[in-house]
Amino acid sequence: MTGFSELLTASSEDLVRIFYRIKVDANDDFIKRINRIARQLELNHSQLVCAIGFNRNIRELTDIISTLGFRSYKLLFYRLSELFTKDIYQQLSIDNIIDIYSERLEDAQIMESLRELLIPRLEHIEAGIEKNGDPSHTISYRMEIHAIYKSGIADRALAEKRLARNIEKYRLLANEIGAIVGAGLIPASNLFFMDTISPDEKRELIKQEHISHEMIKNRLQNSRISGEEREMLEEFI
Repeated sequence: MTGFSELLTASSEDLVRIFYRIKVDANDDFIKRINRIARQLELNHSQLVCAIGFNRNIRELTDIISTLGFRSYKLLFYRLSELFTKDIYQQLSIDNIIDIYSERLEDAQIMESLRELLIPRLEHIEAGIEKNGDPSHTISYRMEIHAIYKSGIADRALAEKRLARNIEKYRLLANEIGAIVGAGLIPASNLFFMDTISPDEKRELIKQEHISHEMIKNRLQNSRISGEEREMLEEFI
């Protein structure tokens, strides 16, 4: 048995050793081939593709890429992108996702690719939560958001993209504002004075003692703030 984390972090030599034992059928299409290999490693299709695709040592191992049924690493990564962005903790567990984020700093190309995939992935997860409201998905989503910021994958540009979207209920659900502040990407004072941050999110900043009494009074002097925000702020005066 080869675990997800073991495959994700395997050296070139270990990858060759693992795949030396693999048996394939030349008549299989790439889907069947991946499934056949995954069963031999006691993984599922998505785990195999993502563990191999996010392994920084795989790009030069063309024989292994070919064994999986792909003509190039680029084609392997196309498949990875599809699986990674559309999975909602079904084939890839939250532990698998956190393993991927933990490994990302070792390779600049993987870091860049992850940042490109994060926005569509999170949008897909949020749509799924909206649709089915599965509590386990909500817990995993919170864990994933915090892993993204703690691991250093999220930069200021990504945080600003998240803040610009009308997803305050999901940011609040995951305490994403707190994660942004904790990662040092945007100061709490800047977030507090943003019109795009909801009153409930600002309440959390105040409760977490990121916001001074003087800042609250200063914000209240802004005649353009909503009645909801004004009412919330006055609770702390």
